[in-house]
Amino acid sequence: MLKAVIFDMGGTLEDVFHKPEYNETCGRKLLDYLGMQGMQIDLEPAKFMEHIEAQNKAYRKWGVDQGIELSPYELWSQWLLKGFDCNRDRLKAAANDLADIWERVYYHRSLRPESKPMLDELAEMKISMGIISNTSSYTQVFEILHEYGIRGYFDTIVLSSIAGFRKPNPALFLTASGALGVRPDECLYVGDTISRDVRGSRLAGYLGCIRINSELTKGSDAGFGTEDEEAEYPVASLMEIPGIVKKLTEEGASKC
Repeated sequence: MLKAVIFDMGGTLEDVFHKPEYNETCGRKLLDYLGMQGMQIDLEPAKFMEHIEAQNKAYRKWGVDQGIELSPYELWSQWLLKGFDCNRDRLKAAANDLADIWERVYYHRSLRPESKPMLDELAEMKISMGIISNTSSYTQVFEILHEYGIRGYFDTIVLSSIAGFRKPNPALFLTASGALGVRPDECLYVGDTISRDVRGSRLAGYLGCIRINSELTKGSDAGFGTEDEEAEYPVASLMEIPGIVKKLTEEGASKC
C-alpha cells in the first residue's frame, strides 16, 4: 500500500536552467567572495568561469562514473579551484558558501507553479513526503525550500553532498524510505530523469516512479542508454500526481 511520495528537487519541484549570459555574474560573485575570504584570484570573471566550467564538467563525468558526490570542500579544493593557491583552512570554511553561489547564480531556479497546489492535495491525503537531491551544497536545498514556502511538507531530506554518493545509488532511496518509517515498496518517487530517478527508485524496490520532463532531462539522460526505459507513470503536469496517488492508495486499501 502506498504510504509515501518522495521527490527530486531540481527539474521536478523547481524549474532549473542555465544560460551562458549567467556566467559573468556567477564568476564575479565567486571571485568577490573568494577575495573577501582572503583568497584573491587575479582573473577576469569570463576566464575564471572557463576554468570552473571545464573543471566541473570533468568532475561531473568522474562523479557519475564513480557514483560519488564530494563534499563542498573536496569539490572546490580538488577540482574547481585546482591550480589556484588557496589557503586550505580558509577554503574549508568558505566551500559551502561557494557551492551555494554556484547553485543559485550559475542556475536560474523557480518553483514550478503547480508544485504547491499539488503538495497541498497530497498533504490532505495524509501522505508522507520527502526529498532526495543530487546537489553540491549542504544547505542550498533546505534554504530554497524555506524561500519557496514548502519546507514544512517534507519529513525527510536526503542530499548527495551529505551522503557522499549520487542517484541512482539505491542507498539514497532506502535512506529516505527508512527515515519516513515505510518500506521501499510503499513509496513512489517523482523525478525528471530516467538515468538517476527511474533507475534509482527501481534499484531500491520502490512501488514506482512518476516522471516529468524538464530543461535538465535531455542533458542528464544523454549517453545512458535510456531510450527503451520509462517510468511507470510519465506525466505532463505535477497536478496529475494526486490522481495517481489516490488510485494507488485505494487499490492498496482494497487488498487489505
